[in-house]
Amino acid sequence: MNKCFRCQPRILFFQFSLPRCYAAVQPGCPPPQEKPVVGLAHKPDPKTVKCDYIGPPDTQSNLRPYVRHYGDEETRLARSLRLKRIEVEAWNTDFWTRHNKRFYEEKEDFIRLHKESGTSEVSADQMSDFYKAFLDKNWRIHMMYNISWYLKNFDILTLAAAVQLQRLLALAKRRT
Repeated sequence: MNKCFRCQPRILFFQFSLPRCYAAVQPGCPPPQEKPVVGLAHKPDPKTVKCDYIGPPDTQSNLRPYVRHYGDEETRLARSLRLKRIEVEAWNTDFWTRHNKRFYEEKEDFIRLHKESGTSEVSADQMSDFYKAFLDKNWRIHMMYNISWYLKNFDILTLAAAVQLQRLLALAKRRT
C-alpha cells in the first residue's frame, strides 16, 4: 500500500482468486503460504511524495501509520490540520500500544494461572470469561478513550472544513 489510492488500478471482486478456506485452517485445505513483504525499507519523505502513504500495521498497536503529504504551498490552516492529524494519530497509537500490551500480559497471566492449577488447556468458555472480565475492568478507560477520540475527531473535522472553505474562497478569488 505504498501508492496513493488514485494511482491504484481498480480491482473487481471477480478478479480475486481466494481459496474457499481462507478464514481458518481446516482439514484438506492447503497451509497458508508466506508472502514476501512488499514495501519501502524506510519511511518516505513527506515533502517528496505526491500523496499520503499508509504503512503496514504496527506490531504493537495494530494500527497502520500514515505519512502525510504536504507541499510548499501549504497554508497555515492546512499545516495546523496536518499537525493535528499527526498528533491524534500519535495519541491513538500510544493508547492502543499500551492497551494491547496490558491485554496480552493479563492474557498470559490468565493462561499461566490455569496451567498451574492443573488444567492443561484453557477452554473457549474460560477465555470468553477472561475477555469479559478484561472489558469490564477497562470499561471506564474505553469510555474515556471514546469521548476523547470523538472530541479530537471533531477538532479535525472543523479544521478540515475550514481548509476546504479556504480553498474554495481562493479558487473563487482566482476566477474573478
